[in-house]
Amino acid sequence: MKTMSTVTPPRTAWIEARPRNVACCWQKPCLQARIGVEDRVPSPEKPRASALGSVTSRPTQKQVAQRAGVSQTIVSQVLNGQAGQARIHPETRARVLQAIRDLEYVPNAAARRLVGGRSSLIGVFTYEAVFPSSTRDFYAPFLEGIEEEAAHSGLDLLLYTGGREGRSLTRGMQARLALTDGTILLGHPGEQDRRELAALVSGGHPAVFIGRRTVPDAEMTCVQADYASATAELTRRFLAQGHRRLLYVGRPEQDESALDRECGFVSVVRPAPVQRLDTGELEHAWLQGALASGITGFLLENDGLMRRFLEVAREAGYRVPEDCSAAVLGDAITGEAGDPSWSGLHVPRQEMGRGAVQLLRLLVARELPVPLIFPCEINAGATIGRCPGQAG
Repeated sequence: MKTMSTVTPPRTAWIEARPRNVACCWQKPCLQARIGVEDRVPSPEKPRASALGSVTSRPTQKQVAQRAGVSQTIVSQVLNGQAGQARIHPETRARVLQAIRDLEYVPNAAARRLVGGRSSLIGVFTYEAVFPSSTRDFYAPFLEGIEEEAAHSGLDLLLYTGGREGRSLTRGMQARLALTDGTILLGHPGEQDRRELAALVSGGHPAVFIGRRTVPDAEMTCVQADYASATAELTRRFLAQGHRRLLYVGRPEQDESALDRECGFVSVVRPAPVQRLDTGELEHAWLQGALASGITGFLLENDGLMRRFLEVAREAGYRVPEDCSAAVLGDAITGEAGDPSWSGLHVPRQEMGRGAVQLLRLLVARELPVPLIFPCEINAGATIGRCPGQAG
């Protein structure tokens, strides 16, 4: 990184930029006061070590003002996009921008937030790592939507990676949270995480969760997919094909999206049996028992369960959809690509990412947004067929 030292503008810089209607004293003390030069050679600013270990000297807004021959107020107005409102002459604005480029000045986000109440910086935090192959493909569309809407809105993004105490939004993260106008969250928080999140929201930090999430004693603003309606529609498609005995198969861990799917299922059929199993529990004996009980249609909560179900059915000699039908209730979350031939639903992840930024902007503006609920797309696929024994 380039080392910067205190830059003292040449004396002529201020003289040439001085407004014509301002009187000028040509005595040495007056000139020194005006251009910030002491009666000795100035010592350079003491270098400081950056977080990356290199030594840098950060140019200041005062130095930009001195180099451009203007006040710090004018520099601040140019930086905050208020040059037009303040009627700053275009030549003056250009001079300030040139000084910023010459000094390689970078505004301090925390200082801008203290002065103007906005940093134009929003944080993104996930309760699971987003880059490992097991989750990258699932989270990528959300992040793409967030990035697109942030760029459209003139905002920058800060990706929180968690503190040394573990993946927590609050523990050891206060300084980073203070840099941002608000935060977008993704993933599956635990009970302690939810308590910390409730305290953060109650404390006034704007936050939007992608996915419906509840926190104790606080109102969490969310952007969510309409899993209930989509699952109900898929269930009706089974019924339209003559299936009367259906089984919902979900994972043991129940979050809000799983409950929404289950609610959609039970709203359509009676009885509505639900089994929650680990993927490894889907074995030949389990499938044979389900089919022997008269079940002909299976709604699988995620792609891991769907993949295992089809594998077991194939190994046991059952054909899908000729001998039984199946549908998956979401996009791939296991790192393996989903099969377009699977009947099921797709989550509008990119649209939800954009919606999260829109909701966060409303929160930052002190407006009260309502939750955004996006419909899921139904993929007809080829794994829902006529109920066995019924004529087409």
